[in-house]
Amino acid sequence: MRNCNNFFEDLSRILHSKKNSPVSRLILGWHASYILASDGRYSVGFVPDSMKEPHTTRQVHTSALLSSTLHELAALYVSPFPQEFAAASAACSVLVPFGETGGFPLDAVMSCARGDRVAVLGYERDLLPFMRDWGWRIAVFDDRAAGRNDCFMQEEFSRGVRAAEWVWLSPEAIRDRWLLSTQNILREKKGCFLQGPGIPAVPEIFSRLRVTHLVAPSCSDSAVVEAHVSAGGSAWLCEAVTWRVYS
Repeated sequence: MRNCNNFFEDLSRILHSKKNSPVSRLILGWHASYILASDGRYSVGFVPDSMKEPHTTRQVHTSALLSSTLHELAALYVSPFPQEFAAASAACSVLVPFGETGGFPLDAVMSCARGDRVAVLGYERDLLPFMRDWGWRIAVFDDRAAGRNDCFMQEEFSRGVRAAEWVWLSPEAIRDRWLLSTQNILREKKGCFLQGPGIPAVPEIFSRLRVTHLVAPSCSDSAVVEAHVSAGGSAWLCEAVTWRVYS
């Protein structure tokens, strides 16, 4: 098994083997990003929360993003900066998309962890009600939500994850590198979910990091998705987006 430190290098080789294209449209919304390539391919990506980390921009920096190709944006997947990661995650999803077929509906996962303890990294308001309805015993680790029901400071996640049978991660685990340092912890779990948007379809690479399930959006109408993201909408609440699980 290749060392987890090769994650970004291996991913980069896959991304750059895919067809490149100029970017026609790049939108960084409140809760998701959107890219439309000049050849018609499109997808959504992950936008880090501005309440956790203030978003700042520079004109030169923004101009460089807008003039980039898919390959150039995807190379920024290593970046910790919110603006770059938001653009890169959407570009990665365009270059290596999940197929329109395959996987299974999100609701189909509900029985796998029913009654089990699930450590959730990242407060996803629109998703948590589903988890509770599924009968999962969730503990959420996110500084924004600490003090709410079953929500704790993010710094306590390492302790909380050891007491859980399952782990659910947001794309922040890639941006802050948590995913790259937890193989031993995740090896002891029944499974680990990594949730999109902005997750490229490379299960063979994520599986080395002990991710057993990838949760990704499937978009059915580019215009509807673009309008939704532009208006600050969440990918979880877009009528043209459905969520599927791949393992």
